[in-house]
Amino acid sequence: LLGKTITQVLGTPGRKVQTLAQASFDAWIKYYRPDENTANATVSYYTKGALVALALDLTLRGSAGRGTLDGVMQRLWALERPITEADIRAAAAAEAGRSLDREFNAWVHGTSDLPLADLLAGFGINWLAGKPTAAQSLGLRLTERDGSLKVQAVMRDSAAEAAGFAAGDEWLALDNWRLRKTDDLPLLRDPARAQVALVARDQRLLSLKLAPQKAGAAGAVGLSLDTRADGQARQRRERWFEPAR
Repeated sequence: LLGKTITQVLGTPGRKVQTLAQASFDAWIKYYRPDENTANATVSYYTKGALVALALDLTLRGSAGRGTLDGVMQRLWALERPITEADIRAAAAAEAGRSLDREFNAWVHGTSDLPLADLLAGFGINWLAGKPTAAQSLGLRLTERDGSLKVQAVMRDSAAEAAGFAAGDEWLALDNWRLRKTDDLPLLRDPARAQVALVARDQRLLSLKLAPQKAGAAGAVGLSLDTRADGQARQRRERWFEPAR
């Protein structure tokens, strides 16, 4: 489940455009009113928020104060009044034994990717980067409908965007070979050479040129226990996995 959430956030170009704070503020006018460009312009405050909470918990557990996110929540509960961001920062600092303003500024108000791989490594967890699917590699979100392949969304700065794909296109063929389902794509796609995609758009047939493609798209992220982790990392992991009391 955690790997799936990480994969979802890393596969959303909008994470580089919209901060977590902005995503929360704009939820009712953007997140709950999605369109074909949503993935390029926004990030889910549910999924990224969960990952920020994880990053904060791991940072606290690895700090000199050996705090936890649970401890932060207990401190906030004890205030018995409406909570501000300043309250959250103060509670986190008390748990960590130091200011976490740098982390809050980067993770809540910034658009850089979270340092989850490094944080998880400190707890004896391996980060396993999977190979992207053909659609992920191209920067496309595809759906199958009535025996045809439809383009649901085109990711920003992707090979598909450079070729001229647009949301709503029906992808008919690749190098004159018929496409009917997503499973057909990896059988026909060769990223090492230029290819021609045939699409139907507004009752017109268009030929789109896919250029040779370099690796770079993110695939699914998996996680596993590091059996070679040092003693300190194993101890942190054991404390992290202990049931809450």
